[in-house]
Amino acid sequence: MTEQGAFTGLSIFTLQDNINLNVQNRRKQQRHELADTVTICPQGVSQVVDISSGGISFKCRCKQCFEKRWVVDIVDSITGIHLQEFPVEKVWESVEDKKKYTPILTTTVGVKFKSLSFQQRLALYELIYR
Repeated sequence: MTEQGAFTGLSIFTLQDNINLNVQNRRKQQRHELADTVTICPQGVSQVVDISSGGISFKCRCKQCFEKRWVVDIVDSITGIHLQEFPVEKVWESVEDKKKYTPILTTTVGVKFKSLSFQQRLALYELIYR
């Protein structure tokens, strides 16, 4: 193998490692699916897709854009846990067009929790690890 070929192989390996590390860094906290949990916010009630100690994603049926920051309540119908006024910041939003089945658009929104108090963190862990 030539010196140049060895260097090229090393470069490709390094690039692949960087890609893998980037994917891992995006998932800082383990996500948990909670089928019987909803969020309540000014835009209405939304079904939770998943939750972690860092944030939450949910599906809603609204066309309007969400603000950059707002507060949500999180309610679990199985345990009765009600987390109130959790500050969140929108990270991403995806609109799914379901015209084949219904004229309603579904939006999935991912948010991260912002400046939770100690009590809010305890309540969040109680919900996640119920």
